[in-house]
Amino acid sequence: MPPTPALPLDWQTFETAYDVEETCFKLASASLALLGASPFKDQAFSAFAFNAVSFPSLSLSLDTDPANRERDYYPPDWSNECIEVDVPEIGQLWEEGYARIEGALLELIDAADDELLDAIEEGYLHSLRKTMVRLETSHAFEQIRTCPRFWTVVTQIDADTEEEERLLDQVRQG
Repeated sequence: MPPTPALPLDWQTFETAYDVEETCFKLASASLALLGASPFKDQAFSAFAFNAVSFPSLSLSLDTDPANRERDYYPPDWSNECIEVDVPEIGQLWEEGYARIEGALLELIDAADDELLDAIEEGYLHSLRKTMVRLETSHAFEQIRTCPRFWTVVTQIDADTEEEERLLDQVRQG
């Protein structure tokens, strides 16, 4: 494991050094494959999120009720808020594959001032949005059963869902 790059550090340098987007893409794709072969294989999912519940920790959240979105139950009313707990193989995959990034991010967060911390967090979320779009365009979600109007989002606790959707749409159009 390489040492944490020298601080202060911008997000792009960190992303490049730790290959965050590629790592998250590979882990999420593999997680969807595991989910599609798990006891949840017959479950139709209506939504998927990268749920940055406590930066830099990340959960994969899925929902099974397509009406929740129309009822404004988003986020965080996810049927499976932490699929990595519900499917232990997914949890193990992320524990092994994401620990290096999470550890380095924790070091960086501890050393960052408020301005750098905000920039790092925004960069991190943007990288997750780019990864989500890549998952969509690579058809990774075809590894699981989905409902019509399957919804994807990158979110955090107390996030403005409309703003999160707008930012993800920007990446889709970019």
